Amino acid sequence: TYVSVNQGAAGTTAIAAASVGNKHKIVGMMLVLSLAGTLKFTDGVGDLTGPMDLAANGGFVVPTSAYPMSETAATNRALNLVTTVGAARGIVVVLTEP
Repeated sequence: TYVSVNQGAAGTTAIAAASVGNKHKIVGMMLVLSLAGTLKFTDGVGDLTGPMDLAANGGFVVPTSAYPMSETAATNRALNLVTTVGAARGIVVVLTEP
């Protein structure tokens, strides 16, 4: 699933809602932050990544891969993008499966 990200302001954005019996796996992304700040991924219970510092209008690309960059720690958990200061824009590629 290709999930478009277009935050109006920094905060928490649901990338994928909890899915019974499934985990969400991040298999690619392209993200830019509007102002200098941080972004990280969570599963609603804990952090999946540490906060990643980005400069204003700075970003990064993780090419799609058969191996996930990260995944929710258990089934039935949402995948969230959490930003501070800057708003995130771009796309996250998610694979949802058991």
